[in-house]
Amino acid sequence: MRMGVVVKRGSELSYRVAKEVLSYGYNVLGLEMLLDEELSNEIQWNKLFRLGFDKVDFLIVIGGDGTLFRAIQRLKSFETPIIGIKTGRRGFLLDVDPREALDKLKKLVEGLYTVHEYMLLKIEPSTGEQFYALNDVIVASLRDTRSTIISLEVYVDNDLLYSLDGDGVIVATPVGSTAYTFSAGGPVVDENLEALIITPLAPLQTNAKPVILSPRRVIKIIHLSDWEKAVCALDGDVKFKLGKGDKISISRASTGVKIVRFNKFTTLKRLKVCDF
Repeated sequence: MRMGVVVKRGSELSYRVAKEVLSYGYNVLGLEMLLDEELSNEIQWNKLFRLGFDKVDFLIVIGGDGTLFRAIQRLKSFETPIIGIKTGRRGFLLDVDPREALDKLKKLVEGLYTVHEYMLLKIEPSTGEQFYALNDVIVASLRDTRSTIISLEVYVDNDLLYSLDGDGVIVATPVGSTAYTFSAGGPVVDENLEALIITPLAPLQTNAKPVILSPRRVIKIIHLSDWEKAVCALDGDVKFKLGKGDKISISRASTGVKIVRFNKFTTLKRLKVCDF
């Protein structure tokens, strides 16, 4: 069994856990343990792999949700189940405690786990590129401060939903409903549902309220501002800028991300764990 290991950079705790997992998997369980080649200078391990190019049976992500999001962006296929070991501050999807990492790896070999598939968003800008997001897509002002508003039109299946003047708009998945969109006044949606959640950011229009849509819908966002550029951030990572007239299309991806679970974990439990 080939196991790929991806680690949060700059985290001594993550490095220590990674060394323990690599050694235990190889020496005790007899697994082929492969380290992300980008970590070859930080962790001494002679078996490396290229994430997104070399096939592995499972991907172990050690860090927080941000580490997971960056790993997803590097993947070429979402068929590989992901095991998350939480060493970061936030880590809903990475629910394995570092102290239990070796025991959970043993349970994986024994087949004592389930795989939960989480919905992904597919993002297509005017350039023809394709991106994916697990939590959310944010279109917002380019500036660090939000003193300058931007103008957007938001369409659902080519029908106009909003003409917005404000800080921007968020499109989230149910998993992402307890992230930024929650802070912006959006609803919490059960992770077992599939839905598209749209939440305006500080709109001037009083009728621009959050909405929950069928995952079969296609959302289109057009940037209309003459005076201000916008950025598009996927899972918190800015990917591209939008000028006047630029548009992006957002829909449910044809496949989701597969996360290995060793314990039952629900949306309600997430709210308690994250102390919202």
